[in-house]
Amino acid sequence: MKDKTSEAIEWLSKTLGQDSFNLIKLRQEASSRSYFRVSAEDASYILSVNEKNSEQAAKFLYSSKILKNHSVSVPDIYAFSENLEFILQEDFGDMTLDTANSIDESNLINQALSELSKIYAVDQSVLKSFTEEELLNQTNNFFKIFSYKKNELNAEDKAKIDSLRKDLVNKLMQQPFFPAHNDFERRNFLICDGSLCIIDHQDLNIAPIGIDLASLLFDHDFSFDDKLIDAALSKHIEMNALNFTSEELKHSILVALAHRSMRIIGTFICYFEDDHLLNRKKDIDKFLNRIVYSLDELNYSQQSKLIKRLL
Repeated sequence: MKDKTSEAIEWLSKTLGQDSFNLIKLRQEASSRSYFRVSAEDASYILSVNEKNSEQAAKFLYSSKILKNHSVSVPDIYAFSENLEFILQEDFGDMTLDTANSIDESNLINQALSELSKIYAVDQSVLKSFTEEELLNQTNNFFKIFSYKKNELNAEDKAKIDSLRKDLVNKLMQQPFFPAHNDFERRNFLICDGSLCIIDHQDLNIAPIGIDLASLLFDHDFSFDDKLIDAALSKHIEMNALNFTSEELKHSILVALAHRSMRIIGTFICYFEDDHLLNRKKDIDKFLNRIVYSLDELNYSQQSKLIKRLL
């Protein structure tokens, strides 16, 4: 925010009605937005700076209103600039679940699934739904991981990965579609006053049911006990009257896990090429391991061998 600091300070001064506050830069995520904690005399706020993408900022405001109307625990929006470059929102603190050390994992899953059930209740007519083409395009850049790892594919192996991409999308399209956060992972959960709060919800849309559950239950950086996952899925099915057995739902989640992990790896490689988010390089192998796990469980043995070559 080199060129935006003075503009942000001027806007905050007018918005807060005071000149006495401090800006502290927060962790950069995989987006064009930057986040700052605003410590004023009487309160603390979070400022998001959207330098390049006013459309994403508009989506954030839109999804915030929708989720608030359904009692999902998301931050209040206090103010935003006319061009949506600056958004001032509620400060839930900085205890994200990927940094917290002492958490009751069963309680975490129950709270997260409770919030997800509220998201399911959103009116689908007000949201856009994923198309088959969009889901397939999300994994276009996955092929770049082979060059990144200096392990190029021959034509036959490339065809196997391409077949996998198409098959995963075909299976995703057969799943029931529900309102979805689309990045329902630990990095986007905050603990505030003992309760779970949800952030980064601007990609709210209609998506295959497995996507948010895969993000939650098979985080790249954390593994839940299998028994805990099974119990959580059984409870989730009952709570939402889903027409699934636990095994059927887990199969849908594994399909989404493989697709999601391929999407994220491709996205990260593109960021690395532009010298952005280099701190996430350490996570690449974690996502590769998630792909291997899901492919092995789904019996994609040939494609799993190709991915294992990268580890």
